[in-house]
This record gives sequence, C-alpha cells and structure tokens, in this order.
Amino acid sequence: MNRAATLLVVSLAACASGTSEPLFGGFTPANGAAVILAPKTCTNIPFLGPSAISGILVELASGADACNVLTQAKQCGSGASSSTLLAGALNGVVGGSTVAPADPGTYPWLANPPTGAFKTSTTSAVQVDATCTAAAGSLTRMVGGSVTITSVTASTVTGSMDVHFDNGQVYTNSFNVPVCPVSIDICSLFDLCGQHTCVQP
Repeated sequence: MNRAATLLVVSLAACASGTSEPLFGGFTPANGAAVILAPKTCTNIPFLGPSAISGILVELASGADACNVLTQAKQCGSGASSSTLLAGALNGVVGGSTVAPADPGTYPWLANPPTGAFKTSTTSAVQVDATCTAAAGSLTRMVGGSVTITSVTASTVTGSMDVHFDNGQVYTNSFNVPVCPVSIDICSLFDLCGQHTCVQP
C-alpha cells in the first residue's frame, strides 16, 4: 500500500462527498503516533511545481504499534492484521522557498490545486491481513472534511478529525498521540514506493 505518496494528489483531485456511515463499521484505534515533517522545498510534485511544504503525519492503528510501523515502513508499508488511518496536515507555499512548520489550526480538504500559501489535509485508510494484503474495497481516501491540529509539542500532537472518504464512510474523532522520533523527508511522500514493508506485531 502506497500510503502517503498519493495523499496530496488525492486530496486535491477527488470530489467531495459526505455520509454518516462510520469508517469500517466503527474504526477504533488502539494506538497512534505523529511525525513532524520538517519544512522543505519539494520539486517532485508536477501539478504544483516547486513548493515549500511542512507538515504533520498522524497514524492511528487498531493493531501494531504505530510508531514502530512509521519507523520501519515510513510511507511505504503498514502493520500486519490491522486497520490503519494515516492523516496528513500540510502547510505550504506554491512557488515558495520557505515555509513555517505546520502549527495548530484547521487543515481543510481542498477540491482544487492551491496557489500561494495554503493549508490542506489528506487521509487514507485501509484494512490489511497478516501479509499486509488489503481487504477488497477497504483502501479508501479522503474526499472531504478537515483535520484540526490543536497543539504540537516535542512529545505530543493533539487534535481532531472530521474526514469523509470516497467509500461513503466518515471518521470523526479526537486524537492525542505521542510524537514518534523518526525522520521522514516530506518530499518523499510524493514519490512512488519501490517496495512495501509489512511490519509484524
């Protein structure tokens, strides 16, 4: 599963929809983790051109330790036998060379590519088996709503989600997750994964 490479693409290209059906019939994460994505100018996003971007990733999982999954797989893999939601709150400047770190605020889903300074959110979710094969029809991506970051510290990220998915389901809940001490290059989120890591519990 290429969890993050298509995040911004999908968030800017999909059509919004809404529903009251809960994600996966009632997704209840057992644990979570956040990764602070340091600001960087990315040149590998064709539909935006060179853009300065910073962000925060939040992973919520029903199974394996989310920080361990992010440490081993980064954006190219998942934890075995789990349901996982990966949300990105992205702060950027199209054509810019500098941008402030992502901070508290509301990060809405954008229906069209932005110009100038922007905030956007994007989310994907999936259910996988013991070999990290996605259950039929379970891979779903955000098509509406927002992610709100309430606070960011060196150790914790808190906030809430009101995320609408392209399978007609919704996830609405708050989160309070520890910061995972792993470094992920924000520009790498927009590259295709050469292989996928299946992290065992």
